[in-house]
Amino acid sequence: MNHPQSSSLSIEYFLILSDGCSWWLSGVNESVRWVDKLATIMELKESKSNGSPKLIFSSEVASNGRIHRASDCVAAKLSYSGPNAGLSISHPDSFRVWRYNNTPDVVCEVKDNDESAEIEIINMWFALHPIYQRSMCVSGLPFHAGLIELDGRGVLVAARGDTGKSTCCRRLPDYWKPLCDDEALVVFDKQKKYRAHPFPTWSDYLWKHSEKTWNVQYSVPLTGVFFLEQSEVDEVKPLGEGQAAVLMAESATQVCRKFWRTSAREDQRPFRIEIFNNACKMAKQIPAYRLCVSLHGEFWEKMEQVIGR
Repeated sequence: MNHPQSSSLSIEYFLILSDGCSWWLSGVNESVRWVDKLATIMELKESKSNGSPKLIFSSEVASNGRIHRASDCVAAKLSYSGPNAGLSISHPDSFRVWRYNNTPDVVCEVKDNDESAEIEIINMWFALHPIYQRSMCVSGLPFHAGLIELDGRGVLVAARGDTGKSTCCRRLPDYWKPLCDDEALVVFDKQKKYRAHPFPTWSDYLWKHSEKTWNVQYSVPLTGVFFLEQSEVDEVKPLGEGQAAVLMAESATQVCRKFWRTSAREDQRPFRIEIFNNACKMAKQIPAYRLCVSLHGEFWEKMEQVIGR
C-alpha cells in the first residue's frame, strides 16, 4: 500500500513519573496541535527523543479520496512492519490504541473531529490509558480521588463522582495544598515507597471550559487514603487491610472502566486481577480511613489527628 506522506513530528515532549516510567510524546499529521494542547494541560516540557518509549498520536489521513489508517502511516514512518505488526485494543470510535510487536512504543489513533471540542478533550482523557497501564504493571494504581498536600506529604480523598471531593478540596484551609480533585496516579518507586501524581480534571475542560493546567510530573509521598462519606458529624474511622484493599481496587476500577467499555468482560479480567493485586499490596503499606464529612464542620482537623501535623 502506498501511504500518504506524513508531516514531520510535532514538538516532542517528555514525561517521567517517580516510578521511573518515562514517555516521549509526539504527534503526526493533524494531531500535532492536539498533542501540543495535551502537553500544555499536563505541563510537559519540550524534549528530543531520549530513548524512552514513544507515545505517538496520529489522526486519519485523507489521500486520493481514501482514508488511510493512522497506524499504517506511523508504522511506515517508524519502519514497523510484518503481519499484524501493531494492532491491539480499540476504544470508542474516536480513539484507538495500537501496540507494536517487540517494542514498548504505543500509537494512539485519534479520529479527526474539528467540530467537537468535547470529543477532543475526551480523547485526551483516553490518552492516559497507556501511561496508567504501564505504571500498573509495576504496582501502581490510578485513583478516582482528589490529591492534597500537607507539609510535603500527600493524601488522597477518594469517592465516586458528585459526592464532594472537589468541595472538600475547596474547603481546606490555606496550609493544605490541593493538587487535583478528580484523578491521581499512585506509583511504586525504586525505594519501594508509594508516591502520588496529580492528573487533570478533564470535566473542568468539558463543562467549565477551564484553562487550568496540572504538573503531572510533580509527586508527593503518599501517607494515607481517605474514603469520603457525607455525614452529620466529622469523623475518621480506620479501615482494616482487607476493606481498604477492596475500596482501593474499586477506586482504580472507576478510573479504568472508561478504557474497557468496548471490551468483553473476559478481556477485562486480567486487568481487574492486576488492579486487585496491586490494591492488596498497597493496603499493606498505606493506611486507609473512612472520612465522614459534615456540611459545615472542619473535617481536616480529624485528618490531621491521624496523619499528624
